[in-house]
Amino acid sequence: MGEGGEVVVITAQHVPGWDATVAEHRQRQLLRIGKAAADLITQYGLSGVSMSQLARAVGVSRATLYNYVPDVAGAVRAYVAAQTEAFHTAIAAAIAEEAGPEAQLRRYIREQVAYVAGADHRAAAALHEAGVALGGADSPAHHRQRQSALLDGIIESGVQAGVFRSASGEAQAILISRLLYCAHELIHRQHLSQDDTVSAITHLVFDGIRPRDPAPVVGDRRAATA
Repeated sequence: MGEGGEVVVITAQHVPGWDATVAEHRQRQLLRIGKAAADLITQYGLSGVSMSQLARAVGVSRATLYNYVPDVAGAVRAYVAAQTEAFHTAIAAAIAEEAGPEAQLRRYIREQVAYVAGADHRAAAALHEAGVALGGADSPAHHRQRQSALLDGIIESGVQAGVFRSASGEAQAILISRLLYCAHELIHRQHLSQDDTVSAITHLVFDGIRPRDPAPVVGDRRAATA
């Protein structure tokens, strides 16, 4: 009761942080629903999964499920978009932990291979094969652009520091990205371990990106032959 004995009705507006709490709960539910949808599509294909199946997998009613997503494909799009954004945040934070462009590039390669080896990438690949198209900011093309921008920054800082060969940073980023794309083949078809895949790609990248030894100067006794 309030002053004077009147009854005070507590509403959401009276509870600090209520909106944030509700939003966080909804986001957790969306991720949970999306993960279940991704797992089902991986097993049965997009056309083989109904909203009723998804509701049973999540443990909610169909009516409740429709409060969160319009259809199975929508559930998966939301999930993949959230996981992609989380990956961008995580890899940027990981690179920021490293000192110097060489260490940052090594970490970038390691994080990318770890993602390819993980369940989220396998689910995303299966969804793509199932025909679940992502557009706009969630599209694979936009994902590649953001990753390329991050890689471009690492390469550019390495060139300026003299530890990477001076060449087109964009071209180098494209070549490294294509090499990382092969990680899926190495891990899932050639059955290389994650560590061996990281090592193989890292050696190829650094053999190509480090500056060549400078040509010997004419008259330098170190270049003279006996």
